[in-house]
Amino acid sequence: MTDVIGANICYVLMPFGSKANPFPGPKEIDFDLIYRNLIGPAIERAGLQPFKADQEMISGLIHRTMFERLLLCKYAVADLTTANPNVYYELGIRHAVRPWSTVLLYGSTARLPFDVAFLKAQSYAIDEQGCLTNVDEAIQRLTAQLNSIKASVNQGTGNTPISQDSPVFTLLDEHGYKGPDLTRLRLEMGQALRSCWDFRNLINKAEPGLAGVGTLKGIEAQILESADNDNALLDLLTAYRSRGAWDEMVLLIDAMPDTLRNTASVQEQYAMALGRKKDFSGAERVLTDLIDKRGPSALTYSFLGVVLKKRFLTAREDGDEVEAAGALSKALDAFLAGFKLEPRAIFTGINAALLLAVSNYQDKRPNLEELLPVVRYFINDAVSSPRSGFWEHSAELELAVLDDDEPRASRALSLMLVDDHETWMPFSTYTNLQIVQEARTRRGVAKPWYARLVSTLQRELNSVRPGPEASTANSL
Repeated sequence: MTDVIGANICYVLMPFGSKANPFPGPKEIDFDLIYRNLIGPAIERAGLQPFKADQEMISGLIHRTMFERLLLCKYAVADLTTANPNVYYELGIRHAVRPWSTVLLYGSTARLPFDVAFLKAQSYAIDEQGCLTNVDEAIQRLTAQLNSIKASVNQGTGNTPISQDSPVFTLLDEHGYKGPDLTRLRLEMGQALRSCWDFRNLINKAEPGLAGVGTLKGIEAQILESADNDNALLDLLTAYRSRGAWDEMVLLIDAMPDTLRNTASVQEQYAMALGRKKDFSGAERVLTDLIDKRGPSALTYSFLGVVLKKRFLTAREDGDEVEAAGALSKALDAFLAGFKLEPRAIFTGINAALLLAVSNYQDKRPNLEELLPVVRYFINDAVSSPRSGFWEHSAELELAVLDDDEPRASRALSLMLVDDHETWMPFSTYTNLQIVQEARTRRGVAKPWYARLVSTLQRELNSVRPGPEASTANSL
């Protein structure tokens, strides 16, 4: 088990993935590459263990665990490139409680804001394409600074200028400010982590599929009786979801503490489970309430679109064309709203394009010819990333169908099926392909390879888990 609060952990504060660059120079910077090629290696050469939030090994509330790491990890490196607000907020927390051992970095094209421009920070060189240059030199400089800080700390001179880097402590030190006593938090966090890993091991040993639900129910009773159990509850929620145990998901969320149950991510999962149970009104109410309380987000609109799309499919199978038409219209509006908020959210974009392709709306919505080039651009960008996975290849497959590109569709299907995914996820793609195939068949424009593609995917799904999940009404 990784010692996430040990003496040799170096916590990394930086953006995740590719981010737009607000300064002159490259349009985007891939921070995962910066971490992998510069920050991580430099930390390891200094004899420390790099750790950043998206590597979190417990699936609990990222804000809580992030705060705990910021407070307790002895060393930290913060990348201030692109002036990311999350990174600056985390740096503020770090400076408020730690007088020393926080190293600042920034890309050579960045301009540091006034409030941090006076702080000591190392720059690293990036070119017009956002790629690192002079990597070896940058690694050596960062490693040397970390080694210098380690030596100062280990010699018990943590208040010397070489290691005291917090302006808060510099200002308040003469007034006797020594920061909070974190001893109790360290003990409590260590105990919580050990408990979480114990439960995670039990969850991972449960039988796969629906056969393991009974075992998970027994573990659930133990978790609910334990203290400080948020992380274990979310691990269990993920385990239920991966097995398609929608009833158990709903019951577990109902039993969660209010502080956990009311978080946006849990409410979105709650709506997903309600939708799978065909409680469409309840699911829609959860998501619209979430939007009213927390503000609109592309992800919440995506969940809403999925619920309404399932309502459309169910109503159509039941022969209720009026409800089906209304649900289809609202699903399209939800996906379009999410896509407008975040065009990089390719799941919302491809779903909006698919529903436009099968609908006959003549109103103020954008038409397919207007939307598809934007969706195509972001999907092509997403699948070119080395981090592309199931949802990227699923979107590529659905785009290829809309573009009548059989070779690309076949290639994307092959990649999608070997990507790591939960059992229920390919049924979402299967449903979307069925929707397009049926619409084109009705219009007399279907091609034989559409049916072959859908049949191939259906055979793969049935070989994994045959049964009602493969039907249109039970898929998302």
